[in-house]
Amino acid sequence: MKMLKNYVLVAEVEKETTTAGGIILSADAQLDKASKPGLVIATGPQCDIKEVKAGDRVYLQWNESMPINHEGQGAVIIEDKYIKAVI
Repeated sequence: MKMLKNYVLVAEVEKETTTAGGIILSADAQLDKASKPGLVIATGPQCDIKEVKAGDRVYLQWNESMPINHEGQGAVIIEDKYIKAVI
């Protein structure tokens, strides 16, 4: 998929169920989708965030995204300004 303008294609990734220290999180303790990272699949040619490239894990503002199905996987199209951090 080729992204246009300043749009970024981000795949949803599974939530971590254990902490870095090996503690298993219960379903109630897991983070909500707002704090879930995504995986960058493609960026548009006018993406202003030059640090963001395919393969990066990012935090984004999920409620500003457009959900799609990309190659059988959940993904979103989002403007680059809603990407908040590269992990």
